Amino acid sequence: MIKISNQSCSSCSDDLDLENYEKESFFEIYFWYFIILSALLIGISIYFEFAFDVLIITQVLAFSSIFLSSYGVATEAVKDVMEKRITANILIIIAGIASFFILHGQEGATAILLYAIAERLEEITTDKSRNAIKQLLQLTPNEALIKHDNGYVLIPTKDVKKGDIIGIKPGMKVPLDGIVIHGKSYFDQSAITGESIPVFKQEGDEIFASSINSDSFIDIEVLRESSNTLVAQIAENVRIAQQNRSKNEKFIEKFARYYTPIIVICSLFVMIVPSIIFNNFYDWFYRGLVLLVVSCPCALTLSTPLANIASLTKLAKDGILVKGNRFIEKINKIDVFAFDKTGTLTEGKLKIFDIISYSGLNNKEIIKLAASLEVLSEHLIGQTIVNQARDMGILFQPVENFEVIKGKGIKGVINGELVSVGSQKFIEELDIDLPLEDLEEFEKIGTIPILLANNKELLGIITIRDVLRTTAPILIDGLKRRGYKTVLISGDNQFACNTIGACLDIDHSYGEKLPDQKLKKIEELKSQYKGIAMVGDGINDAPALALSDLSIAIGASATDITIETSDVIIINDDLKKILTFIDIAKKTNKKIKQNIWTSIIVKLSFAVLTVIGLMTLWLAVGIGDMGVSLLVLLNGMTIFRYKYPYRDIPLEEIENKAKILICDNCNTKNIIPQHHGRDMVKKGDKLICWRNILSSKELEPCDEELPLDCPHCQGKMVLQ
Repeated sequence: MIKISNQSCSSCSDDLDLENYEKESFFEIYFWYFIILSALLIGISIYFEFAFDVLIITQVLAFSSIFLSSYGVATEAVKDVMEKRITANILIIIAGIASFFILHGQEGATAILLYAIAERLEEITTDKSRNAIKQLLQLTPNEALIKHDNGYVLIPTKDVKKGDIIGIKPGMKVPLDGIVIHGKSYFDQSAITGESIPVFKQEGDEIFASSINSDSFIDIEVLRESSNTLVAQIAENVRIAQQNRSKNEKFIEKFARYYTPIIVICSLFVMIVPSIIFNNFYDWFYRGLVLLVVSCPCALTLSTPLANIASLTKLAKDGILVKGNRFIEKINKIDVFAFDKTGTLTEGKLKIFDIISYSGLNNKEIIKLAASLEVLSEHLIGQTIVNQARDMGILFQPVENFEVIKGKGIKGVINGELVSVGSQKFIEELDIDLPLEDLEEFEKIGTIPILLANNKELLGIITIRDVLRTTAPILIDGLKRRGYKTVLISGDNQFACNTIGACLDIDHSYGEKLPDQKLKKIEELKSQYKGIAMVGDGINDAPALALSDLSIAIGASATDITIETSDVIIINDDLKKILTFIDIAKKTNKKIKQNIWTSIIVKLSFAVLTVIGLMTLWLAVGIGDMGVSLLVLLNGMTIFRYKYPYRDIPLEEIENKAKILICDNCNTKNIIPQHHGRDMVKKGDKLICWRNILSSKELEPCDEELPLDCPHCQGKMVLQ
């Protein structure tokens, strides 16, 4: 369950809807009508000049066109003057008006016309990117079906309180975050987590607002009110992230502050000094005006922020929250990814791996004895055995004189015989001979051995281990293909870490690390490599996350402090999203570089052409200034076209609905064998490794398979 900050987002919607909002003026409402009239006046002016050579009339027509096209540019220029800033708006107005002094009014009017059109197109393009954030808030319905004693009543979503019960009909969007308390159904969460495949939800599962119910009516208990849903939190995070600017943005903003006044001085120099030297004021004044326009820093100042906005919004839609533009920039400096194990690469869910008998008892009898004791215990490992027994339909036996030996195990009398369950150390204290070689082997493969004994002998051993996340091998394989090193740093024992590391082909595995030791290991790695990214979910990961160059939290299982510490949050458990973040971040940084260098090269080239007299005012505005600005904007917007390269596979395909294997002849029951950290799955008349189903060009296949033969009567085992 993802933890959401208690900070209210009640102002998020208002901020996003009302920020910078002003009522459109008459000229802005009918902008394109005025532009058409302005263009017609310029056309008539040019025609009159060539057809009738009436210079004054042509200049009057050109000047009139400025009144129709310059409203937005002129009002912005006035604001800039009042704020004591020299901007492109001021430069274009100066150049446009000054062109009339050398009787080039048509060019000046055309420059302002083209600039006004480009500004409007830029505004539309920018709004498209920014509106994507507003759309996140508009995903949730405005009304909810709240449950009362006499039925369901439709009320505004904002009036629903935490703890209220609301009904969700098939085909209906979930209005608020909540927990399923009645019913089960599939939900489309693509708008929130980016998952393309509907997710099955049943009692006890959390559902996010904006998810779409597929087939069955359910009731949910509201977890968060409308102002603090996950959707609202995403929008707030994106809004805050936009303010957390990257180094590129800060540098370009500072650069533009000094660059523009320098351009004004250079333009004046071109107008005055060569005019005195060559006694040709008309020609050099014109070149100075062109230089003034062509050197406007519009494209350069737009090169970074719009690409970052597009990136943040795209990532948010894919279920990835980034706390600032600078963390997108940081991906280029990372060359090692470090991982916690439990809850990050694994699900944090213990499962029985194997059952070994040492006394002639069969698997069912060993599970029955152990579970009969463990059902009276609250230990997590014990509950794993109890759950397995219930799946196998085993009835627990009565226990007398039950006792817990803290930190070691439990014991009790079953059918008149004292039975003990616990660690190796606990059973050794009972003076019972143990298979030390077997125990060493269990430890080497990363399993936890639970020993079962009576007063005389060892009855059996149940081995338990954590379950690997299905997306973990795709993540590690994807990181390697992208050239990253991988490291596992965990508090679990070294053998368990080695097993997971080998299973995933991780470069280095470091086990038995306390939080402060994880911190020291990150410090060591930082001294060896250019940049370290840390991925974790628990409280013990927080110090290491804080020290790393880039920190990523797996949000579905992450603690509050982990989410607070992290730079990037993956909303669900899909580790492939880390690859999505890397790809989009790198694509963004690439687009920014393209934009910056395109702007610089075009500006310098056009400036040189201007000084040597090969540039006109029309070309300066149409291509050199606003043409490049639009190119930069459109290039940044291509980030929205990023396509996820990995196919989503329904969990049902790689997870058995059945809990046990049972022989259809002798009724022998057994656990489902594991391979690569998870249960094997049925395919035809055999069991295969689950990784084989995930296999694609991005992941090496696993050909492990087992026949479904009963070990006792050679009959066929079936999953049940």
